[in-house]
Amino acid sequence: MKLLCSAILMIAALSAHADDILKNTDIFELEVATDPQVSPDGEQIVYVRRSNDIMVDRGIPNIWIIDVDGENHRPLLSGATGFSSPRWSPSGDRIAYVSGVDRRGAQIHVRWMDTGQTALITNVRQGPSSMTWSPDGKYLAFEMYVPAEQKSLAAPPAAPKGADWAPPVTVIETMPYRFDGAGYVEAGHSHIFVVSAEGGTPRQVTSGDYDHQGPFSWSPDGERIFFAADRQEDEEHDPVEAEIWTVDVATGDMQQLTDRNGPDVAPALSPNGEQIAYLGFDDQRLGYHTVDVYLMDVDGSNVRNLTADFDRQIDDVQWAGSNRLLVQYDDHGKTHIATLSMGGDLESVADDVGGVSLGRPYTSGGFSVGGNGVFAYTAGQPTRPADIGVGRGSRETRRITNLNEDLLGHRTMGEVEEINWQSSVGDYEIQGWLVKPPNFDPEKKYPFILEIHGGPFAA
Repeated sequence: MKLLCSAILMIAALSAHADDILKNTDIFELEVATDPQVSPDGEQIVYVRRSNDIMVDRGIPNIWIIDVDGENHRPLLSGATGFSSPRWSPSGDRIAYVSGVDRRGAQIHVRWMDTGQTALITNVRQGPSSMTWSPDGKYLAFEMYVPAEQKSLAAPPAAPKGADWAPPVTVIETMPYRFDGAGYVEAGHSHIFVVSAEGGTPRQVTSGDYDHQGPFSWSPDGERIFFAADRQEDEEHDPVEAEIWTVDVATGDMQQLTDRNGPDVAPALSPNGEQIAYLGFDDQRLGYHTVDVYLMDVDGSNVRNLTADFDRQIDDVQWAGSNRLLVQYDDHGKTHIATLSMGGDLESVADDVGGVSLGRPYTSGGFSVGGNGVFAYTAGQPTRPADIGVGRGSRETRRITNLNEDLLGHRTMGEVEEINWQSSVGDYEIQGWLVKPPNFDPEKKYPFILEIHGGPFAA
């Protein structure tokens, strides 16, 4: 069940006579835990703690650290510029992260955990993402957008000195040209880069007018990187398509490992380097497809579907040892983390993965796996934004943070009630949630606010 903060805020406003209900300005006091990362020894977790600055009307991410038993909770990197995307080095002696630098925008940094010293690693012109350490800890692979050089359709006349003309015409010749919530798309493609973990010049290792997607996996010898890409000649006309590829870091030589009509994405190499788990489906030109977990040998052979008999979409897959996977999926309004065996046996180990968005009631959140089988995840409640939860291969999970108790512990929240009804067309059970006003009186009548959302493929 996800936090409908917008609905709760609206309902709270209807009962504004109470002093202890949630107020609209309380949104700036809420904090959300995101992107938890377990250390290689399984002893600590770094995560992004996102607060909201009322003076600039935006979220400020900072990086905090906590022991897996909930002790020693403290800030690691904190400030108004924001710090995000922490990633442990393989030995656990450093973390890489992203932070803004003056007018240069987001850059990769590295922090040494024993001394607290930090270093600026990149000086790039576009924001880096999907950072992944090489197995020896000497390099970082990352994804970065490379703008395309486009010839102008025509040269506009020069404006006279001092003239105040309207902005020049914008010509768009590529697809997709716009994304919901992001606006118009700059022409170009995403590529994989590699940079020394001690800093230096990033080197682009993929080429061509195609997009190359993270997350990435390195081979154990550090010579190759596995990723997903749609490298068809008409790729912009078939945006769903993608295959698993591998690239030689030294030469840029590429090899395609999968080949079917449908996307194959998110390759995760097993710890012993012998198998690749990934997500995908056979494209049947439908509005919705169930994403499955596939397993293949590292050379692309021996492909098998591990979740063919499981009627739920898998959103993430990660290795928890060489013979066990952890996956994430939604089921009846709850987001689960489950173990998945090499034989396809699936067992839920957590069902309270919490959303990390305050604005929309969509499912979100995530997890990571560290040493000793420890996993950390964003743990939520219907009336609380996500905290940090911890588990170790069983259903016995613990929530080790309580970021919003200082605010919500002193607020009367609306009661959240699950409701179910039969569809008027077809024999389907429909699920929803009713959020009652704080201090609800069943003898009174209240305005009813209906929040529906698109898809209808959700939860």
